[in-house]
Amino acid sequence: MPLVRGDGTAGAIVLLFPEGREGFVMKKTWRRKAALAGILLLLPLLSGCISNYKDIDRRMFVTAIGIDPGSGGKKFRVSLKLALPQGDPTKAQERVAVLSQEADSLSETLRLLKSRVEKELDYAHCKALIIGEEQARKDILHIMDWVVRRRDMQLILNVAVGSPTAEQVLKLKPSTEQIPSNSLILSLSRQGTESPFITSVFSYRLYRNLFEPGLDPVLTIIEARGKTGFIMDRMALFDKHRSRLTLNPDEARLFNLLERKNVQTNLPARYDGKLYEYYIETSKASYRLSTGDVGRPRLTYKVSIAGILEESSGEETMTQHLLERLARESEEKLEKQFEELLRKFRDSESDPLGWGLHYGARRFDNRNEMKDWKERLPDLEIKVKVKVQIKYSGMIR
Repeated sequence: MPLVRGDGTAGAIVLLFPEGREGFVMKKTWRRKAALAGILLLLPLLSGCISNYKDIDRRMFVTAIGIDPGSGGKKFRVSLKLALPQGDPTKAQERVAVLSQEADSLSETLRLLKSRVEKELDYAHCKALIIGEEQARKDILHIMDWVVRRRDMQLILNVAVGSPTAEQVLKLKPSTEQIPSNSLILSLSRQGTESPFITSVFSYRLYRNLFEPGLDPVLTIIEARGKTGFIMDRMALFDKHRSRLTLNPDEARLFNLLERKNVQTNLPARYDGKLYEYYIETSKASYRLSTGDVGRPRLTYKVSIAGILEESSGEETMTQHLLERLARESEEKLEKQFEELLRKFRDSESDPLGWGLHYGARRFDNRNEMKDWKERLPDLEIKVKVKVQIKYSGMIR
């Protein structure tokens, strides 16, 4: 369209583009071509991944791993508990198999196990690692280093000690179990039962405690009973390599009362020759570590427990005075039991509650603080103060 100037002459419309517009368009086109070329180069790699994918009917899912010492000159015996997928998901019966193999290395045992099955072993659903009792007394550091390094094993494996062997624990078939290894997983993770004798330890936490100065790991012991039953009421305390100490059921319960809050359990109280049982509603424990530059170090624990009377073997009417007497009797007994347990930790130089970590966190000499703590630990003075409150005598309808 002609443009009329002020002098009456005709002109033309001139469109002015920003400077460098042509270069910008060419650069954008070049980027698109480069991106397209990159996609074309990646397509062969994607096709390779797809070709290596195995359908679910070509997989065997490993739900638990057990590790024991080998025999005949072999170092390890590894057992895998396998869940075999079913074609009909409505079937209630699950097919389970346990395979065992011995070799001089853990990696080699899995390679040999792959040669014994026709399907791919899948570890994505593996949720439990059981270390045999004999193997736990020898060494667990090698095992945990291997577990953490493998890319196909999760760091949230529930770890425990199997008695008498990990293989026997994996071969158990509880009548209440509907999913392979589900009874072990629900018990160890406390997602099912909340037992006062069980401590839940994931593989990442165990590996951390094996290297953390001033804090030693502790694991639940699973004892196989027959072919269908097990019991978890003991614990194994470790140093940085092996099991050093075993806690009986009473000690395991006391340890959990010190280690975490609101442990659901019952405790006995005796008065006038009669036995009473009270249920714990709330509980908590705290401690103070006094370690001056000179003198004997002192560890003071305070434990608070509140509960209700659950069982009585006498015929007396429950009064507030009687509840207070039961609480005082229970306090005296618990203080002695806690002090005996803590002295047992001190004398064995085991530290599952992290006293050494507490000591080192308040020092600035990183090179020598753990050495100083080990030298002062045998002289540690231990005192426990327990406060028990039995609030009411339960319900009688």
